[in-house]
Amino acid sequence: MARHSQALGLPAAAIVRFRAALLFVAALIFVYVSLFVSRIPVPIQDVLFFVVLFLEIAMIGAGWWYGIKNQKDIGVAGWRKRVALLEAIANTNAFAIPAGYLIYTSYPQRHMVTWENATLACLVFSLCGVIAGVLSPPRSRFATTLGSLIVALLILAIPVGIL
Repeated sequence: MARHSQALGLPAAAIVRFRAALLFVAALIFVYVSLFVSRIPVPIQDVLFFVVLFLEIAMIGAGWWYGIKNQKDIGVAGWRKRVALLEAIANTNAFAIPAGYLIYTSYPQRHMVTWENATLACLVFSLCGVIAGVLSPPRSRFATTLGSLIVALLILAIPVGIL
């Protein structure tokens, strides 16, 4: 009887998931440090804010791209395809609400919507995006969940006095 020695190790899928989880945590730490740590000099904070803003735009684009690409995939359940599109819609709405608020308040005598209401709506859409991102197909899970968390951190980082 021949002995076959097989090295014990993790399957390749587990290694890839672990690396993706590390990348996810590293991206969240980068976003948090960029937005909330005040020890960084102000010019660097400004640059990091725009880097995070462009990262959010890229994550929204990736969410839409994966959402559309998942519609053509045969191996994905139908409800996961719909969840991926709902997540892209939630991320887009959460990102567009502050811009709509700025346009809305630029007109005089139109102040029925307060920043607190806009912030609450953004955070609700971000929460919907996180939940949908966790339930979305594996291919789009990273970009969509990260995009939802980034937009929530962006909204929380903007002081009320600026808007």
